Amino acid sequence: MLRYAIGRLALLVFTLFLLTLFVFALMRLAPGNPAALLLQGIGAVPDESLIALYEHKWGLDQSFVQQYVTWLLELLQGHLGSSFVTGQPVTKEIASRLQPTLLLIASSFIVTVLFSVPLGIVSAIRENTLLDRIVYGGSVLGLSVPLYWLAILLMLGFGVLWPLFPIIGSGSANHYVLPVAAISLIQGAYFVRMIRSFTLEYKHSFFMEAARARGLRRRILYPSYLLRSMLIPVLTVVGTSFSGFFGAAVMIENVFSFPGLGTYMLDMIYNRDFPAIQGCSLLVAAVIFVLNFVTDLGYYAADPRVRLDKQRWEL
Repeated sequence: MLRYAIGRLALLVFTLFLLTLFVFALMRLAPGNPAALLLQGIGAVPDESLIALYEHKWGLDQSFVQQYVTWLLELLQGHLGSSFVTGQPVTKEIASRLQPTLLLIASSFIVTVLFSVPLGIVSAIRENTLLDRIVYGGSVLGLSVPLYWLAILLMLGFGVLWPLFPIIGSGSANHYVLPVAAISLIQGAYFVRMIRSFTLEYKHSFFMEAARARGLRRRILYPSYLLRSMLIPVLTVVGTSFSGFFGAAVMIENVFSFPGLGTYMLDMIYNRDFPAIQGCSLLVAAVIFVLNFVTDLGYYAADPRVRLDKQRWEL
């Protein structure tokens, strides 16, 4: 286990290094000059001398290698640079907006997992019943509905026509009800569809047929054979879902005027604020990579076949 974890950790560090190079290069290839956009934003004429002054101030007049090395050294010291727009440290800017986004993602994730995973399993176990058809139809409908459209419907129904919940801001727990509901319904439809498919696949497998032939009862058959064999696909769906939840959170924050990290990222993208975009992108990607790393360790602990394959490879 320790050797496996060290190997995966080394791969994670190398992947993060490649990510820093990719994000930094992508920002420099994006169209638009940050200095010109900043001057236009404050109502000044983007004169070439002013643009050159700002580029020198931000170090954009240096070569690509010099800029990357300088930024990477600051990154290793825990600094993400200062925002071109506000002049504040990017770390401080992200920290002030991170809590609402994390709370939104965590709440949506918990609600989605608690309801969709059991629903997908029960639907597959009771295959071809009325419950299964309703759940399957609902999951197909949920996958077909755009998230922003569902969010607008929820705002109209429960914020305007029937004003039960606020539709703008994040000042109280009530502000999270509609955003969490929108994300959970869309992500839950995907979870139900995937969990149902995995359950049906394992339910009709040969080892399940053999267990039934031995006369095992359902209260032993399903927990000990079916659910245990599904740990790997369930871990895959749950462990790799952060990117989907974050993408949904970015869209929802803009629909509900939510002062979170997603809204901040989009604003900085429009202004070509390189340090802010790089800092946010690295944070999100690092979280995704770390969660994938934890998921890999979960594979190793949950399925003996992973350990056996690793041992054969080491030999």
